[in-house]
Amino acid sequence: MSQEIANLITTEFERLTKMEVSATYMAKGQSHKPTTLQSGMCGVYVFMNDQHCFKVGKAGSKSKARWNSHHYNLDETTPSTLPKSIIKNKTKFKECFPVESHQEIDALEKSNVQEWIKSNMSRIEFLFKDNGNSFALNLLEALAQFHLNPIFEGKDA
Repeated sequence: MSQEIANLITTEFERLTKMEVSATYMAKGQSHKPTTLQSGMCGVYVFMNDQHCFKVGKAGSKSKARWNSHHYNLDETTPSTLPKSIIKNKTKFKECFPVESHQEIDALEKSNVQEWIKSNMSRIEFLFKDNGNSFALNLLEALAQFHLNPIFEGKDA
């Protein structure tokens, strides 16, 4: 999974909505540097490794923390975050990584999960101007979910 799939989703969204959207693929490691969701913008974010998508989510202008930090921190009060899904489903999660990563995954906790995600997972950011049309944001999220089939979705993930 790479910029190529991001471009495919972008093209499909733009064709359907006539709205312009940017898509940025951030490979795991040094280039995995999430942006700050700017005022007046909304978007969809994706977390994945080379073969699997784990989480697709959306953030509007009133949910900047969801975009910026919730999926990097193990916070017990925030529902449906990537770290919570990883910790809750470690056995399922490990199946998506080589055996040599399993000990590292078993050791994930609040103090190291953020750096592990950035080092071992890629991110795609889709951004467009927030014109108050929540249906457009929902559509973009649905297109990403449809194409990427994320493993951890929904409140119980």
